[in-house]
Amino acid sequence: MCEMAETSHFDIPTGFSLVSSKGLHVTLRQDAAMSIPQRGAVLMDFEKRLRAESGMMYEIFLEPKGDLNALRVKLRGVKPKEL
Repeated sequence: MCEMAETSHFDIPTGFSLVSSKGLHVTLRQDAAMSIPQRGAVLMDFEKRLRAESGMMYEIFLEPKGDLNALRVKLRGVKPKEL
């Protein structure tokens, strides 16, 4: 269907970069620090603008972050000893 090229003519908000665009699903990466409410407002405004300018029902997603807790990352796969 439509790939990144179709959404590339839209200006990605400052502080974000395009990760992927498949169909009407657009995934962005957050590159700059901002508060959660500010990030939500920026992404919702971008989605509304995309929909208004294109007439298509785009959905904006934020790239999921992995687990950044070092202890959990170290312990992954470790099984507790049986008593």
